[in-house]
Amino acid sequence: MRLPLLPIQDTLAAVLSPIVETKRIACSAPPSALWPLLADTERLNREAGLAPMEVEALPTSELPARYKVKSRFGPLEVEWLEHPFEWQEERRFSVHRAFTKGPIQHLDFGLELTPEGSGTVVIARFEILPNVAMLTPVLRVALDAFAHKIEDAVRRFDRQLKEPNPTLSPKVDGPALKRAQQEAERSLGPGLQPPLEALIEHLERAPDHEVARIRPFALADRLNVPRRPFLEACLGATVAGLLELRFEVVCPSCRTASSQLTDLAQLEANGHCHLCDLSFGLELDRSVEASFRPAAPIRAVPDIAFCTGGPAVMPHVVAQRVLHPGDTAELLAPAAVGRYRLQARGGAQAAVELVDGGPAEQTIEVEDDRLLPANFTLAPGGTLRLVAKASARHVKLEHLLWSSAAATLHEVTTIGTFRRLFSKGLLRPGMGLKVGRVALLFSDLSASTALYAREGDAAAFDLVQAHFDLLKASIEGHDGAVVKTIGDAVMAAFIDERSAVRAAVAMQKAFPGFRAGHPASAEVFLKVGVYAGPCYAVSANGILDYFGQSVNVAARLQGQAEAAELVLPAELAASLGAEGLFLGLTVSEPFQAELKGVAGSISLVRVGFLR
Repeated sequence: MRLPLLPIQDTLAAVLSPIVETKRIACSAPPSALWPLLADTERLNREAGLAPMEVEALPTSELPARYKVKSRFGPLEVEWLEHPFEWQEERRFSVHRAFTKGPIQHLDFGLELTPEGSGTVVIARFEILPNVAMLTPVLRVALDAFAHKIEDAVRRFDRQLKEPNPTLSPKVDGPALKRAQQEAERSLGPGLQPPLEALIEHLERAPDHEVARIRPFALADRLNVPRRPFLEACLGATVAGLLELRFEVVCPSCRTASSQLTDLAQLEANGHCHLCDLSFGLELDRSVEASFRPAAPIRAVPDIAFCTGGPAVMPHVVAQRVLHPGDTAELLAPAAVGRYRLQARGGAQAAVELVDGGPAEQTIEVEDDRLLPANFTLAPGGTLRLVAKASARHVKLEHLLWSSAAATLHEVTTIGTFRRLFSKGLLRPGMGLKVGRVALLFSDLSASTALYAREGDAAAFDLVQAHFDLLKASIEGHDGAVVKTIGDAVMAAFIDERSAVRAAVAMQKAFPGFRAGHPASAEVFLKVGVYAGPCYAVSANGILDYFGQSVNVAARLQGQAEAAELVLPAELAASLGAEGLFLGLTVSEPFQAELKGVAGSISLVRVGFLR
């Protein structure tokens, strides 16, 4: 897609002809294997040896271009306006660059993937339009060199898929790495050695673009390592000086980082994505993601860009097109049924449901503040015909349901290692971040007042501290973290309520053994409550704490428990009971309870343990 030509450009275009170069590249890998590599345009440009870029965000305008870029084309300094990439997943992608400085007016580049037998034919197309006719021979040579670099990179990717051969990076400081690794091993303990070793090997062998921004869950999946232990290893490696931890504010639409922070205290209540021209409120479990990069003494990684974007940075986006006023364009829907969303820059969106028997085509009018129709069905593999009736913008079709590889701040703060090692990384005073859903566990000791009277303060205190260790082991062993202790009570947070209930069952089952080893606790039992819901995260008394009605309900459920009981919502108990979690335990019939400060009643279940 090209910018409208100005009158003088129109005259030039009449006498100037574009220079076009096409490469046909036969690859042995299928499109599904090649696409993730080729669509990673940052990696492609690095691999091809292209010049790095200086990227500047453009103010909101009527143009689709979102960035101004400075770089080099051969020996020449150039500047251009970078339009958003256009693509159709596993089929093609392209980008248009409108130059404001240099010997050319525009450059168009794209790759198209076509299955052929068990492999793929990649068609690479390059087009430039000179500013001056006499430069055509020189620019033809420069474009040919550019095209050969891309061709060579594509062929290397194809070979790497068949014969991966990672080598040690010359940029790693071996002795410094070894010292930091030993420090990390001491702080993490033996259980986290395998993920730490996988991380070390990645730091030693991966190319720059793969270590410049380490997303721990995405890398864990790729290395076939469990996610949370790998994240814990990354946190321990950060304290040991192997890595640097950063927090990224993530756009809810494109799901890319709109800003990077080194300290949670720098977080604001709202974020803004320049690419999507969208402002949004921050949420702990959606909007903030943890990432890592090597610490400079271990491995120096240049903080430079080789691309402004591309399909790989938005894997949930199936297809994207750039529209000018009056344009008509098409997007192809995926072949599988499911729920999707069509979204235009600025936030206008429409709900799309792919259903068998749906229409084969749907026309959508793209206006400045809405898409019409706002809801529709379409057959799998059907065509979306976009009609632009607004200012220039890009429109994308995206999955609503997809497997997220983001290690969100919510996930990070439910890891005990983070709370122990990064206690200073707190939200600024008065700052509260919404959490869409958090599972909370409250525990308390029955007859604790009598314990202090019977055993004395010192002995009772020692017993309470020892029971905290038992509870902490059950909580962290089921992917949770202790938020705080209150007297002889514990508050813990989990990503989901199923993990919280399993932790509660584990601690209750372990408690008789604890009592057997502590004679002073003969009359003391655990009382536990579990509940999940939305709340807010805040910094209070030096910790990341939670407040809101969900916290109140969870605490009230613990208050409903008798000695050696767990109280939880009846619906949750029914789902977990079907999994056999409560076999051998006493489970009450659901009962209705009215909780102080909570409107209406709630259906609960008591799970009884041995006394």
